[in-house]
Amino acid sequence: MSGIKLLIVDDHPMIREGLVAMLGSSKDLDIIGCCSNAQEALEFVRNTVPDVILMDINMQKMNGIEATREITAQIPGIKVIMLTIYEDAESVRLSLQAGAIGYVLKQATQEKLVESIRQAYRGETIIDSALIDQLVSDYARMAQGSLNLPRSIIKDDNKSLTPREDEILKYLCEGLSNKEISAITHLAVDTVKTHLRSIYRKMGVKSRSQAISEMIRQQGKI
Repeated sequence: MSGIKLLIVDDHPMIREGLVAMLGSSKDLDIIGCCSNAQEALEFVRNTVPDVILMDINMQKMNGIEATREITAQIPGIKVIMLTIYEDAESVRLSLQAGAIGYVLKQATQEKLVESIRQAYRGETIIDSALIDQLVSDYARMAQGSLNLPRSIIKDDNKSLTPREDEILKYLCEGLSNKEISAITHLAVDTVKTHLRSIYRKMGVKSRSQAISEMIRQQGKI
């Protein structure tokens, strides 16, 4: 049985070599190529489609975010994880809107990186835990006031959000905690949690950070 087909894109030879050495021992990963720039990556995926791409951001001529936008437009099902040193919410937002499914910092451990690749392959959004609070705060700031929720956040066309779920999702995106949502809606905290589980199921996500990540990604398509 073949493993997860992985492409590594980074303009530093030592990083490419280090990633190959780090990931090559994982039996369920199959490193099918390494590219030194975005142009090479675009050419590579035209001939051989990987399951997952580890993509650096800061590269000459075309950066990783631009390359991700082009690659995911050409191959919608491909999974791109940004592997970078940048720890700002803006880079996360732009990466998600370009079509990336994950954002992991380069100081991640071997175990964390391997598991992130597996999660991406399964279609799960991954944001480095060091960036989640910053991402949520940044999106909450942008979401203050009128919030237009993209219709495409719901994965199942037969399962739209109820009016109450829509209300709770808006409060979630404004950065409110479960207790704060409970106080505003006059619902028990456990009831709020039940609504959130239903929202996550309909959106195809598993957590608050993944829900907000999906919102950011879909708003980039409007």
